[in-house]
Amino acid sequence: MVMELSKMYGKLIYNTRGKYIGKVDEIVIDIKEGEGKVLILALPGERVGVPYEKVTAVGDIILVQAPERK
Repeated sequence: MVMELSKMYGKLIYNTRGKYIGKVDEIVIDIKEGEGKVLILALPGERVGVPYEKVTAVGDIILVQAPERK
């Protein structure tokens, strides 16, 4: 997938169960490998990292894989 990083900033992030997670505040990339590694989410009072490999879709919103239910 190819997308301009600037177009990902501010996108809302939901998990695959439809739960709102946060919005993209930063993206950390590995220059050596040239690919995204972590999305940094802006949440009220905190910032949380989501591994990029958990991203399942990018469009009007970003979907990330929900954790397995116990």
